[in-house]
Amino acid sequence: MVVPYDAQSWLQLFQKLWSVSIQQTFSVPLLYAGAAAILLLERRFPIRTGQKTFTLGFFQDIVWVALQSVFWVVIHSVYVRYLTGVYDQHLSFLKVPMGDLPLLLKCTVWVLVIDFLDWFHHWLRHKVPWFWKLHEVHHSQKEMNLFTDLRYHALEYLISITVVTIPLLILQADWDQILYYMLIHEWYTRVYHARIRTNYGWLRYVLVTPQSHRVHHSIETVHYDKNFGVIFSFWDRLFGTQYMGWDEYPETGIPNKDFPVETSAGGLSLILTPIRQNIYPLVSIVKSLRSLHVFFQPHRK
Repeated sequence: MVVPYDAQSWLQLFQKLWSVSIQQTFSVPLLYAGAAAILLLERRFPIRTGQKTFTLGFFQDIVWVALQSVFWVVIHSVYVRYLTGVYDQHLSFLKVPMGDLPLLLKCTVWVLVIDFLDWFHHWLRHKVPWFWKLHEVHHSQKEMNLFTDLRYHALEYLISITVVTIPLLILQADWDQILYYMLIHEWYTRVYHARIRTNYGWLRYVLVTPQSHRVHHSIETVHYDKNFGVIFSFWDRLFGTQYMGWDEYPETGIPNKDFPVETSAGGLSLILTPIRQNIYPLVSIVKSLRSLHVFFQPHRK
């Protein structure tokens, strides 16, 4: 399908994709069955005694579920198509021949490459100051829950998709197989964003756990820039970013007192707060650009 460029065609494409996305997001029984299972795990293995299930942060992140559908339509459906076109026109000579390999081996390679690239762009979003301003949106959640993984600034998708898409095209990934992986990826990340008290025992040496990812979201400075893994934890051990405290369940959030965190469960507030949270990083970046401009101005007498 060719991406249209006139306004009317863009509108029609957006409406069609939006309808499909909303149906896939809210009409799939898996959403409700999976969410119920994770909430039951939270009740059975709570991080804190007497912890509440339905918090302000929980309801706020449900709004982010709908926003994520918009981001998926605009970015995944358009930007991925654009990157694919760039690859086809300018980089198609870069190919790794994998056609004769068994499907299981190919899928293993694709999954490991995706997970490493996910680790890498996650690391980038913490280390590059302007990327961190965007990533603060995700880390602002003080009441983590299964939907917190969908609390992402719209522009963060550009970073992750740029890093991942071209290498997968070079590896000639089968997108039908990748979709199966992405479904597993989506639900696994929901599990470890939930407030479940477990470190998986010996499996923590292979997989990211609810405990290790809570440390990643910690408000405590000793935990900063640790545990970047998305599915597999061995990348962090390989690159020295694994935090070795296996039984710590810290409070989460960010130290930025100016960030517009949610303060009310009122319907209008739940809608407006994510908008403010998407705007705030952009304003911060513009301010830093102005400071940079002043820095490079010649000194005046």
